[in-house]
Amino acid sequence: MYEKTRGAQGALACRFVARIVVLSYGFTATPLWAQSSTDKTLFSQTGMSPQKEKRTEVASQSQSFVIVNGTRQPAENYLAQTSSSALKIPVSIQKTPASVQVITHAVIQDRGALSINQAIETVSGVERNLTFPNSLTFRVRGFVDASTTLRDGFREQTGTQDIQGVDNIEVLKGPASVLYGGSTSSGGTVNVTTKRAIANHSFLNAGLSGGSFGLFRGTADGNRDLSGDGKIVGRINFAYQHDDTFRDFGYNETTYVAPTVQWSPSLRDKIDFFASWQLSNYTWGASQTPLIRKALALPLSYNFDNQTLGASHQNSWRLGYNWVHKFSDSFRFRSGFASSINNYDFGTDRMSTFALSTNGQTLNRGVSSGPQMGKDFDLQNEFSGIFHTGPLKHDWLVGSELYQTDYSAKTYAASLPALVLTDPVYMGAPGLARLRSNISTQAEAASVYFQDYISLFDRFYVLGGGRYDATTTSSLNKIKDINTSVSANKFSPRLGILYAARRTTSLYFNWSTSFIPTSTSSFTGTPLSPGRSRQIEAGVKQQLFHDHLQATVAVYDIRRSNVATTDPAHPLYSIAVGQQRSRGIEADVAGEILPGWKAVLSYAYTFANVTRDNKYPIGSVLAGVAKHTGNVWTTYEFADGTVLHGLGLGLGIRAATRREATLPNSFYLPGYFRLDSALWYKFSLHGRPVRAQLNMTNLTNARIYDTNGTFSMRAEAPRSALGSLQVAF
Repeated sequence: MYEKTRGAQGALACRFVARIVVLSYGFTATPLWAQSSTDKTLFSQTGMSPQKEKRTEVASQSQSFVIVNGTRQPAENYLAQTSSSALKIPVSIQKTPASVQVITHAVIQDRGALSINQAIETVSGVERNLTFPNSLTFRVRGFVDASTTLRDGFREQTGTQDIQGVDNIEVLKGPASVLYGGSTSSGGTVNVTTKRAIANHSFLNAGLSGGSFGLFRGTADGNRDLSGDGKIVGRINFAYQHDDTFRDFGYNETTYVAPTVQWSPSLRDKIDFFASWQLSNYTWGASQTPLIRKALALPLSYNFDNQTLGASHQNSWRLGYNWVHKFSDSFRFRSGFASSINNYDFGTDRMSTFALSTNGQTLNRGVSSGPQMGKDFDLQNEFSGIFHTGPLKHDWLVGSELYQTDYSAKTYAASLPALVLTDPVYMGAPGLARLRSNISTQAEAASVYFQDYISLFDRFYVLGGGRYDATTTSSLNKIKDINTSVSANKFSPRLGILYAARRTTSLYFNWSTSFIPTSTSSFTGTPLSPGRSRQIEAGVKQQLFHDHLQATVAVYDIRRSNVATTDPAHPLYSIAVGQQRSRGIEADVAGEILPGWKAVLSYAYTFANVTRDNKYPIGSVLAGVAKHTGNVWTTYEFADGTVLHGLGLGLGIRAATRREATLPNSFYLPGYFRLDSALWYKFSLHGRPVRAQLNMTNLTNARIYDTNGTFSMRAEAPRSALGSLQVAF
């Protein structure tokens, strides 16, 4: 029955895309590729003056890609000059005393990325985290101590986001508690910026993609003036995808719809209303591989689940607004709210036990299923502006935030017939399911924060700020009727210094702190102290090739303390005495080297290990962290006036050394070398811009695994191809 439902949804999605193409002829067309809201809504995000905003918009229009006359993409498409989330004020990345990297929409499009996890690979020191499929959690600078990420600057622990709705992705290296509170990772934070309505433009872009492992994908992106005078503008993004994954009898299916509306009731006000809905149906087979050395020798297509087991479903909603009011060019107010609700129904193919028998041939298995729900609510209010004290210019920001996240889970456990690895039989059914746990948790935080960015003679810059958080975390065990609550208050300061030695050269240093509240208690019932971290970082930023290329080199040292570790006197409980440390060197380069030749390059040396613990040996390397990783993505597009104008070529290389698979360390995941490529051609068909593209991923057929360090690992897909066709109406 479910197979019929999947087929019906696919047919409906195809008809939906076709109907959009037909209806699109009623739009006033502006043939712009990869429409991005970043430049055109800069006022709402950064508080720029209307005059500056107008100049930015005109520049953006003149630089937009128009394929009718063969104009190539501009340098700015690979290079972002500013970040909306790094300081929450309009400061260029070149003058920000921290390592900030932005993955632009053009990089995502050229690489043919189908997920945020794939798109983020071009940034040094950042990798996906092994959690739920489609989740937005990452390992940054060796640490994965928090599941919270940012979407449009709002915290989420339950977020999921289709790549179709993404404008760009920003990576803030190091602790970010000053602006975004506790529970963000010690290594850094990822902020996903979604597409918003664009004033003074009407367009429709539609696309179809197909590729390896039965992949089909249809997308649409439409923007239109709804009021006729530019005051109310609407935009909607749509995506449908189905693929069978590289694992035997696996599949994944996603439907995504995201409407946004921008309302400008006055010259001083802009309000963005945003919403999204995403439905995902998937099997866990491609996401779970037992964390044993023997699994590395099995084919990547090998599935450790049974094909008779039930699939999982996820239903996600998001709703919010962002309002900016300008009192003057030097004083503004912002209010924003975002809510997310994720309903999970985990099927019986989600493994809870992977244990290799003593004979080394039989895999003992257990399954875990049941409903789970996660909710996030984030309300932010901020004042910001500019004032002078003598030769000092102050870009200041003060704000408050109320944040709440709720999580509930009812879990049923059952045994599954053991799997003989050399002769698997996949028809066994789970045993009797028993209720294993029924819990609900809630975390609340009330916070106030401030920041002052001081500049002197456009040469010296000092960043200072702090945040005070009052947090409460409660947990209810519904089976045993045990309710625990933990409160923690923390002040997190930050300091940054930047010296602009030349207009194109900046030297910087920063010191930042963070904390992560916990609901864990000791044997006596005393709440454990929050996890804490502090980072020192120094680096240099250099602009090259007439400011078309941005390079950042950074060295850092991050130390985590109060890490929960086993209590020697009571092994079933924990005490907060553990310590971990991550040190490294990172280099990131992005932009245009020569006309038509663009590149993104990165390298990271990361050494993350245990420095104190009651369970793990001192010096143990954190699981999944390679000492050396490197990435190269470069493209060349033939310019106007050449025989091959409209043709683009891309080549990508990603490599990493071996990584520890487990903590405590027991065996290595192999290093790898991966080769990717892209080929596209832009032309006009009946006056409509068309882009045909072919992406090849993992041409070397490398075997690549990631790990959670304790239970399972995840394999990346082998050699695969993706063909796509995009039309702008």
